[in-house]
Amino acid sequence: MEQLFRSLHDNFATLKRKIAADIKDLKREVIDLGQHVEMVEQTHNTQEEELDSHRRELLTLQDKNQDLQYQLEDLENRSRRSNIWIKGVPAQAVAGSLEDFDVRLFRHMAPALKDQDIVLDRTHGDGRRAQAPRQA
Repeated sequence: MEQLFRSLHDNFATLKRKIAADIKDLKREVIDLGQHVEMVEQTHNTQEEELDSHRRELLTLQDKNQDLQYQLEDLENRSRRSNIWIKGVPAQAVAGSLEDFDVRLFRHMAPALKDQDIVLDRTHGDGRRAQAPRQA
């Protein structure tokens, strides 16, 4: 009987050591998992901050793009405002260059203007003259 108790006692002691070792291993795994979770959370937080930063930057760039589009449209509209269209001038009336004709026309229509006040960036005809057959 004593041998039975001793055998049981040895079995319990062995079982107790095994359980203690398993608990120690489980504690180590829980600590490792906790560290891993902290690392993942830290990485996640960093990525969230970067994403928020990119979102703010995107919104800023979209606002700037919209402002630039408005400015471009405004500049295009301003450049069109100062254009003067002269229609109905027969090709025979333009002897020489179109620019010279335009200057003479402005002198005639606004005699108070000085020559230096008449500024022409460019002049364009309607293209019909270029389509006419050339004289030999």
